[in-house]
Amino acid sequence: TPSNEADSTCTRYERLMTRRTERWQRLLPDHTKTQFAGSIGVGALSIGWTYGKKEQWETDIFIGFLPKFESESHKAVLTLKETYLPWRIRIAQSDWIIQPLSCSFFLSSILNNKFWTREPDRYPNGYYGFSTRIRANLSLGQRIMYDLPDVSDWWFQDVSLYYELGACDTYFCTFFGDRSIKFKDILSLSARIKLH
Repeated sequence: TPSNEADSTCTRYERLMTRRTERWQRLLPDHTKTQFAGSIGVGALSIGWTYGKKEQWETDIFIGFLPKFESESHKAVLTLKETYLPWRIRIAQSDWIIQPLSCSFFLSSILNNKFWTREPDRYPNGYYGFSTRIRANLSLGQRIMYDLPDVSDWWFQDVSLYYELGACDTYFCTFFGDRSIKFKDILSLSARIKLH
């Protein structure tokens, strides 16, 4: 093949530099997302990486905005999220693709000194038993994606619209500890756009 012929004409140094450049390029984020709601702020923006043989894994870093509502000040929320997308179904021969299931795990942290990771001394030992600063979350969702044609002048290759339903660790504990709470009461809904 032409690429193998080109490889054979390259020097060892050139091949080494090509591999090194490819590794560095993999570290660059390849998508961005905008999210509304969903336990990481009223609105959030992210950069992220899509990878895997079938691009079924995503890692994102979100920064979210939480208005003050009845508290003293606005807050920022930092989130690290991992998503797995097991299936892609192309609609007929079109550019539309459905991803019927997305499974996510994420850790979010409110960036404010009023929240703590370790229980302060003013509380009896084990009074809370959890951190108020860091939340672990699970969510499930669905997506629809439009695969832009290769001849497109856009700087991205596809656009996805999707939603997720999820809950955090303390909500799960509350649900299993108090039978009067319905499962739907612990869920949060988010809507999102991804540009890849």
